[in-house]
Amino acid sequence: METNTETKQRTKVFNVIILDKSGSMTSIAKQAVDGVNESIASIKRGQENRPEQNNLLTLVAFCGCEIKKIYEQCPIGEVKPINSDDYKPCCMTPLYDAIGNTITAVHRLMENEKNAIASVTIITDGYENASKEFTHKSIKSLIEAYKSEGWLFAYIGADHDVESVAFGLAIDNNMRFEKTNAGTRLMFNKFQECLSDYVCEATSMMLNEDLDDYQRKENLCISSKGFFKRNKEE
Repeated sequence: METNTETKQRTKVFNVIILDKSGSMTSIAKQAVDGVNESIASIKRGQENRPEQNNLLTLVAFCGCEIKKIYEQCPIGEVKPINSDDYKPCCMTPLYDAIGNTITAVHRLMENEKNAIASVTIITDGYENASKEFTHKSIKSLIEAYKSEGWLFAYIGADHDVESVAFGLAIDNNMRFEKTNAGTRLMFNKFQECLSDYVCEATSMMLNEDLDDYQRKENLCISSKGFFKRNKEE
């Protein structure tokens, strides 16, 4: 059983993956499932190696039919691999609604957490075309607000102008991938390596007793910018 001291020394890590399952993702559906499962395994390994982390996973797959919460703030030890029943691509791309609903729910949970970090990764192969609740302006404002609190955002895309979309949403980190079997595998591998490095760095900041809350937040904001390029330059 954990002592109170051990509990205080653990940092909650809110791992959030927002995955497009619009119809155009059909060609790489298996690779997407495999990549998510590899990401789950990577997070589990990270927690085993870093007991000061308490990893939670939110995994959302979205299309015009639904914004499906496959896992919602689930302790990583309880997360099981997903399968083709969990991820069936179809129809449109309500990107803004998927982002907005997901991150506002996570933010509500984090409001009373003093020792927590959040990373949000958005994976899509196309432009927004079906949102009803959130607009480009409202999503950008949310992202800017949460970034100021030290959140990490990453935008990973294929078949569109990834850098431009990420910039327009105030997301500093972006990665383009080729929508092939090899390209999808390479993307997930790079993403896992970069994210693992960032989470270790951010956890160390949260547990650094020489920093006050303001300094921790400032350091997180600095660390989250350009972490793809900084950690794994091609």
